Amino acid sequence: MRLPWIVAALAVPPPPEQHVITTFRTSSDMQAATNVHSLHQASSVWLAASTPASPPSKDDVILLRQAFAEFYGVDRDLAKSEQLLSDAIGRWQNQPPDELAGLYRVRGDCYMLQADALKAASDYDQAVKLLQEPGGDKADPSELQASLLGRARAVRSQRGISAFQAKQSANDYKLALQLSSREEWETEQELIEDGATRNPYAAWEWGSMLRQSGQLKEAATAHLLASQAFDEVGDKARSVMSLIDAGVDLAAAEQIDEAESLLEKAVQKTKGVEGRDTALLQRVIAKEGEGRMALAATLWNDGNRAKAEQILGDACIRMEQLQADAARRVPAKSDDVAAPKALAYSIDDSIRPLEYSCPRFKNEAFLSEQLGWPESLQKKVRKLQLLQ
Repeated sequence: MRLPWIVAALAVPPPPEQHVITTFRTSSDMQAATNVHSLHQASSVWLAASTPASPPSKDDVILLRQAFAEFYGVDRDLAKSEQLLSDAIGRWQNQPPDELAGLYRVRGDCYMLQADALKAASDYDQAVKLLQEPGGDKADPSELQASLLGRARAVRSQRGISAFQAKQSANDYKLALQLSSREEWETEQELIEDGATRNPYAAWEWGSMLRQSGQLKEAATAHLLASQAFDEVGDKARSVMSLIDAGVDLAAAEQIDEAESLLEKAVQKTKGVEGRDTALLQRVIAKEGEGRMALAATLWNDGNRAKAEQILGDACIRMEQLQADAARRVPAKSDDVAAPKALAYSIDDSIRPLEYSCPRFKNEAFLSEQLGWPESLQKKVRKLQLLQ
């Protein structure tokens, strides 16, 4: 049942340039195009879904409008948005769970933009719980998907998470992908595959979280799925990067033959990646270097040492070329205000090209914390580096 009183209060259309940014990453045109909706649409969908026993007061509705307008405005102030959203949440505690969940989810989005992953995870968690309570099913179906994806990304953004958190985050990604499917598929896998075509970024993140939780074969499958999904939308760069990650997963899972075959194929594919996005092309070369190092380490431990040495040499040359190119492109220092800190969880949140070099692959912190390599693969590359 729709609520005329709340719709009328919120149905003032924003200026054309004001948009709602959902939990999907907006680091590419494709993502922005599929995950941006008008403020009028957002407010009317989840607030008009159920009938509260005691409607909010006029002042409560005005506060809600102010909170949404500030957060989704062009020149938003995140600190002010957070305060207004917190005030609105306080006023909305006696309202239906689907409406309150929407507010927690939006404040979680705000915390993510403020790079506060812990608070964001807490709000997304609260949203998920409310949506799973009686009455929560009255929310727009996209709310649970967005809350699960938000919680997964907030957890992935944190360092030093437990094995339980990693598995929960991986499961959240899986459920979010299933819920993002728009077709009535018969199997869970079909739902996931359809969801991945709609958000290949989330599919890649799922694979990376599976790797972190120790589910290496599953991680390879997810990264392969992301590679295919990126390829289907014409994103060759991220497709080949995902393919290399799948090879790394297989190498860490001791699937030697499959890993060697896939890594050789993926490394060759990087030569066909073109475009005008210099930063993206640099990330492809960096990922190529990582793939070559994983391949060399796997071959070395598999007894094919001559080929391993050759690939190691090629990897070092490619990374030296990347560093030289990146150094030439470093802009001159300026007095401009530094960009705000952002949480890292996406395929685009990679290591800076200047940080890639062969010697870095001897550094345990670099391998585990920055590349996310499992210990099994780290041991292989250490033996390669020491020629043992």
